[in-house]
Amino acid sequence: MRKPLALIFEDEPIIVMSIESSLKAAGFAVASEPSCVRARQILALVQPDVVILDVLLRDCVSSSVAEELVARNIPFVIYSATDIEGRGEAFKAGTFVEKPADECVLAALASSLAAHRAPRTLIPWCPLSSWFAHEGLDLFGRAAG
Repeated sequence: MRKPLALIFEDEPIIVMSIESSLKAAGFAVASEPSCVRARQILALVQPDVVILDVLLRDCVSSSVAEELVARNIPFVIYSATDIEGRGEAFKAGTFVEKPADECVLAALASSLAAHRAPRTLIPWCPLSSWFAHEGLDLFGRAAG
């Protein structure tokens, strides 16, 4: 069974490493990119299950990336200290999490978005603790066991 793919579009290496670690612990295959231009090139080649997106990347405001995600129906989390107001309508389609936040929360949110996107992993509504158990995670989004 293939691991779900999470892409991280973030230009701060320490933040990338932290998110990447939590996502891998939650069972994701992970790749990252700090540039809007390269992020769009990557999206042309792969179909991720979820994306973690910063508003301000190395080379631009990432609204064009958000527009691509919306057009392709790819769920995404906007993880940023930058307000999204006035930055483009596409950002409103994502789930906003303000920096700083616990990366385990991001991993749990990414797991939820990815699971509800892919028909092969759909589960009925359940309390959060049951969902975590179903996904093999503890209540902090880490692999249980």
